[in-house]
Amino acid sequence: MIVLLFAGCPGEPIETGDTAPSMSWQVVGEKLPGALLSVWGTSVDDVFVVGADGGAGPMAYHLSGGEWAPMTGFDPGDLWWVHGGADGIWACGASGRVFHGDENGVNIEGFVTDPAITLFGVWGPGDGTAWTVGGDVSQSSAAAQMWYYDGSSWSKVALPAEAAERIAIFKVWGASASDVWAVGGAGLSMHYDGSAWSVVDTLNSSTLLTVNDGFAVGGTNAGTILKLEGGGTVWTDESPDYAVQINGVRGGDSPVAVGMQGSVWLRDDEGWAAAPGERPTYQDLHGVWRDPDEAIWAVGGHVSADPLIYGTLVYAGGATIPTLEN
Repeated sequence: MIVLLFAGCPGEPIETGDTAPSMSWQVVGEKLPGALLSVWGTSVDDVFVVGADGGAGPMAYHLSGGEWAPMTGFDPGDLWWVHGGADGIWACGASGRVFHGDENGVNIEGFVTDPAITLFGVWGPGDGTAWTVGGDVSQSSAAAQMWYYDGSSWSKVALPAEAAERIAIFKVWGASASDVWAVGGAGLSMHYDGSAWSVVDTLNSSTLLTVNDGFAVGGTNAGTILKLEGGGTVWTDESPDYAVQINGVRGGDSPVAVGMQGSVWLRDDEGWAAAPGERPTYQDLHGVWRDPDEAIWAVGGHVSADPLIYGTLVYAGGATIPTLEN
């Protein structure tokens, strides 16, 4: 599902344009037992990272009070995504498992949807409800699934026929409870308007891996970045030249995307361009988040094939982040 491209060396400055300050990359964690697959937080001192099971349970850490602490209560198996809100932290992963904890990542409770699938994405509006998506990438078709939590129980969602044919839905994200997007295999894009899901044509057949705040990214033989236009009804192609697979994106006012072997892409009024300077790591980057100070947090490792190892966390911002050690 993932391909590789060349990379540079860590530690050099990254210029973000004439109107933004220069940032240096700090390698916060590297060569951890399991690849890190997702990062989310609320501030520079409230950050959650999750990832693959390196043999002693999934990678799951919370930065708070200037220290990283392992999160416990997860079943064995890879964790593919983490997201939080006013109702606490949601995570999902292998064997159809989805988890919920409080705002500090403790009191974790789990639920098994379908043990034959992997859940790759989870999102909730912060009101106690949530969506989780996934599938079985070992199948050739018709393995995609979506589940919904109404505040008391999980139920499987009936998908539009075009979505049900895919091997997986990889991510789900929303601006509100009545404005939710999901993306998946073979260019799949779906929108929820508060009452029903419908397929929105992307005019693109590449696998879409992540959706966030008006952007979707992925790639099959080349990296793909799509931007939502037309009042949120039309996807336009903004894919950079010479890019291969792009795995993660953070939209908003300062969009950033990350991909294989430490590639980082920034967007300005002229479009997307590779971040100047050396890349922060040789490892593949899978997920990215910007904190309220606009600092960039990116996670990854060896994610091109099993085993998912060499967990990596890099940071570009004005703070000094404590080292993450297993």
